[in-house]
Amino acid sequence: MPKFDDMNETDVRELIVRPLLNRLGYEHGTENTIRTEQTFRYAKAFLGRKNAAKDSPLVGRADYILEVASVGRWVVEVKGPAEQLSRDVVEQAHTYAAHPEVAALFFMVTNGRSSRLYRTSSLDTPLMSWDFADTEEVFLALVNLVGPDAIRRKMELLKPDAGKPLGRGLGSEVQIIGGWIQYEDHTTNHPLLNMALDGINGLRLPVTGGSVGRADDGRLHANLHTAKAMPMVGELSELLEVTDGYDFYAADELISTDQERPTIFQNLIHSNAPAGTQMKVPGMGTIAAPFGFRFAATTEAVGFVENDVFKGTMALDYQFAFVGMPPMVKTAMEVQFGAFPVRPQARGGGLFEVQLLLR
Repeated sequence: MPKFDDMNETDVRELIVRPLLNRLGYEHGTENTIRTEQTFRYAKAFLGRKNAAKDSPLVGRADYILEVASVGRWVVEVKGPAEQLSRDVVEQAHTYAAHPEVAALFFMVTNGRSSRLYRTSSLDTPLMSWDFADTEEVFLALVNLVGPDAIRRKMELLKPDAGKPLGRGLGSEVQIIGGWIQYEDHTTNHPLLNMALDGINGLRLPVTGGSVGRADDGRLHANLHTAKAMPMVGELSELLEVTDGYDFYAADELISTDQERPTIFQNLIHSNAPAGTQMKVPGMGTIAAPFGFRFAATTEAVGFVENDVFKGTMALDYQFAFVGMPPMVKTAMEVQFGAFPVRPQARGGGLFEVQLLLR
């Protein structure tokens, strides 16, 4: 614990504040630099006022300006241990932080004994307050607020979005950060496929990521990623070379926020497995397919955005075709499974909720 009674303002700057700034990731001469006692070209608190009497002059200079090059910055104002962190001290630091040549996101005031971190847009309540003895306890929180990587993330979110919005409250691109899809009511007219589709009913897959934006032709485009399906369904997907990433498109101009007028996204998948493909057949093990197999699936997701979640219902339509099936093989299949149509169909439904990260 430092002996604050023996310290002055310079001691606080060099023995307490600078080491903290270095630990946060700021160093002179780097892209995350430390500027000290910045001289402003414009010696007034604000620009643009014609009446000098209404534009107060700056008093002194900011002790530290922490700058992530070409991204953003924040300010630290240091006082001696004997000086209180009064409203005047907070307003002085705010004057530096809000100056148009700085435009800092945050500012900090400290006398070594205690410190406060403020958002530049709000002087009434600090984001954080701590005593020197508690620095280690709050250090990670400081990293997450004012470390160089944190400043980069915040400024990325604050970038103006010049693209066409996807909808009310939505920018031109939105990240998908979670959610789920639940499959229900799957039926088919084919006994072999029925064994596989039985495993889908009631299945809930986590949504793991993706994004929503616009395709080159202006349509709404959602790329959705899900966790792997259960083994039987997963094997069928691998056989047909269906991945866990899905592209949905909508002709609507905007994503709806009105449950009564939802947006319709559609996904279409085509795939095929030629004759000879190794496949697992219930009751028969792994065999080389004696015939080819074509597959097409259309998924229609109908939903709207509410509280950062795109949610609704979905309908699925599957079309299959067995290609080049020898008559004797078809007869054998009919003996084992009964009716064995060469162009089977299947349908299903479900529910979904997709969590969006809004700007």
